Amino acid sequence: MNNFSSSEDEKLRDAAQYLNAGQKKEARKLLREVLSANRNNLEGWELLLQASFNLKEETYCLNRILAIDPNHAIARQCLEKIRSVSRSQPPKRSASRRKRQQSTILFLLMGAFIAAICISITGFALYRGGYIPFVPASNLTLTAIARKNNSCQVLIDQAIQASGNYCDNTSSNKVCYGNVNIMADLASNATQPFSERGDIIAINELRRLSASPLNLDSNEWGIAVFKIIANLPRSLPGETVTMVVFGNATLDNDSSDSESLESFYFSSELGQIACEKVPFDGLMITSPDGGGVRFMINGAELTLMGDASIKAIRNGEMEVSLYRGSAKIVSNGQEQYFGAGQKVSVGLGGDKGNKSISVPSKPEPLSEKELAIACTMTGQFCSPDEIVSISEEEAQGQIQSEITSTPTIVPTRTLSPTPSSTIPPTNTLLVLPSSTGSPEPTFTPSKTKTPGPTKTPGPTLTPSRTFTPTPTFTPTLTNTPTFTAVPPADPVCGSVSLGAITNPNANELGMDITNNSGAAITINRFFAYWIKTPISQKLDVLTLNGSSIWDKSDTDSPSDFPTEGDWKSGADRTIPNATTLNFVVQFPNNLQPTGYEVHIFFNIGCQVSGNK
Repeated sequence: MNNFSSSEDEKLRDAAQYLNAGQKKEARKLLREVLSANRNNLEGWELLLQASFNLKEETYCLNRILAIDPNHAIARQCLEKIRSVSRSQPPKRSASRRKRQQSTILFLLMGAFIAAICISITGFALYRGGYIPFVPASNLTLTAIARKNNSCQVLIDQAIQASGNYCDNTSSNKVCYGNVNIMADLASNATQPFSERGDIIAINELRRLSASPLNLDSNEWGIAVFKIIANLPRSLPGETVTMVVFGNATLDNDSSDSESLESFYFSSELGQIACEKVPFDGLMITSPDGGGVRFMINGAELTLMGDASIKAIRNGEMEVSLYRGSAKIVSNGQEQYFGAGQKVSVGLGGDKGNKSISVPSKPEPLSEKELAIACTMTGQFCSPDEIVSISEEEAQGQIQSEITSTPTIVPTRTLSPTPSSTIPPTNTLLVLPSSTGSPEPTFTPSKTKTPGPTKTPGPTLTPSRTFTPTPTFTPTLTNTPTFTAVPPADPVCGSVSLGAITNPNANELGMDITNNSGAAITINRFFAYWIKTPISQKLDVLTLNGSSIWDKSDTDSPSDFPTEGDWKSGADRTIPNATTLNFVVQFPNNLQPTGYEVHIFFNIGCQVSGNK
C-alpha cells in the first residue's frame, strides 16, 4: 500500500483500495480522518457506507449523504429499502429466548440482504456511470465516477472532433490517421507517411493497422477513418462508405493488391474499458442513404445497407450490430439476414483466431452497450426509440431488391463463399486474394490470350467465331485456348481503372469503372470472351449504372461491338470525371465460376480490362 498523503483525495483513493481488498478497518480509519476535517465530503460518506458493519451505521451514512445531496438516487433507494423492512417487522412482544434469537437472526439476515442490495445498486450505478464495467463498487465513489466520466467525455469529444477536422477531405479508397495513437505497416512502395494526425494514404498502401485503446491518463484513443466506394448496384456514382476503426483494434488488409478495401481481417481486444461511452473497441460503418457495401471480413461475406458496428474477439465471436437499414452475412456456406435493431454473430478461430468458423447466429436485439457505441460514434441511436426496427424478412427483401438489376427480379444466389473459398466476394469493391505487391492502377489482359504481334484491330474488327469451348473448359495461366480472335491492342488507360469483376447476381458480371482522366469519357467499344455453357450461353444486356446501353443479344464468343450490334439508341455511355459508375454484363443463364474476360474502350483512345 502507498504511503499516505495528507491530501483528502489520496486518502479517499487509499480507502477505496483498502475496501477493494476487504480491509474495512483500515479504510474506516482513513475515512474518519477525512470526515473529521470535512463533514460535507460526499465521497467520504459514500465510501463509509460501504465500510459499514451494520444497518445502524448504513442508515446514518445514508442520511448524511442525503443531507449533502438530497437528489442522491442511490442513497434514497437504499434508505427506502431499510425503512420498508423495518415497517414489515411485527411489534415487540414478550417472547422466549429462542424467539428472540430467531428474531435477531432474521434481522441480521435482512440487514445483510439490504446491504447487498445497496452495494448491488451502487455497483450498477458505477457501471451505468461509465467506469470500468467489472470493477467492484468500492473502487470509486459515484462522485469520483462522475469526474471520471467528465474526463472521458472530454477525451472522446476531442478525439472525434480531431478526426473529423483532419479527415473531412479524405477521398475514396483512402485511409486517414484520425487520432493518436496508430501503428501501421505500409507497402514497400508507399509514397506518403502515415504517422501523425491528418496523414492520408491509399488503401492499397496499407498492410496492417493497430489503434490504441482509450486511455485517460495518456489522453490517447486511436482512430483511423476509411473511405471506401459504395459498391452495391444501386449506390449513386461516387458515393462512399465511412468506416472508423477505434480503440484497441487491429486490421489486416487482405486486398492490398486492389485499390479498394475488398477483404480484410479484423480483431478488437478484450481489456479494461475507460467508461460507459465506449464499452468495447471495434469499428463503425456508416453508409449513405440508398447505398451500401459488400466485402469479406474475417472470411465471412457481409452485405450492408445502413449503419453498423463490429467487434471481433480472437478465438471468440465476431458480432455485427445494425442500427439502420438491412444486412446479410454469409459464413460457412449459410446466409443470415437481419435488420436495424438486431445483431448477428459468427464464431472465430483458425491459426490466428480471427477466421469465421461457424454459421451465423440467429438475430438478437441490441443491448445497451451497442447503443452506447452508436451514440458515441455517430450521435444517433442513443436509445431504442431512435431505431426504426426492421425484421429479418424485411431485411431479406431489401437486400435482394438492392442487389437485383431491376426491382422485380429476385436473384438466386449460388456462389456464397465459405471462409476457405478462393472465389472473390460478390461485389465490386473487395477482392479475396492477398498480395505482397502493389498493383498498377490499370489491368493487363490475361495471359490466356496471346495477341498477334503485328495485328492491331481497328474499330471494325470482326473476330472469328470458329471457337466453341467445351462445357468443362476453364482458361488458366497454363492453358492457352485456340481463339483465332485476339483481344484489341489499344493502350491501357492510365487515368481510368476497372474494379474487380464479381457476380452481383448469378447470371451477371459486375465491375466499377472509375474515371480520373480530368474530363468526361464515353464508352465506345466492348470486347468480351465468355464460357458458352450452359445451354449455349449468350451475352444479353449491358448496363451502366443501372441503365441499359446494349441489349442486342449475341450468341457467339468472343464478341466485339458496336461492330456486331450497335449501342442502344439514346443510351448514355458517359462517365463524368472523378466518378465511379457500375458496369454490368448480363447473361440469360447462371455463369460458370471462371472463364470470362472483358475489354472496355473509351473515346480517349485507351482501354481497361479484367477477367474472372
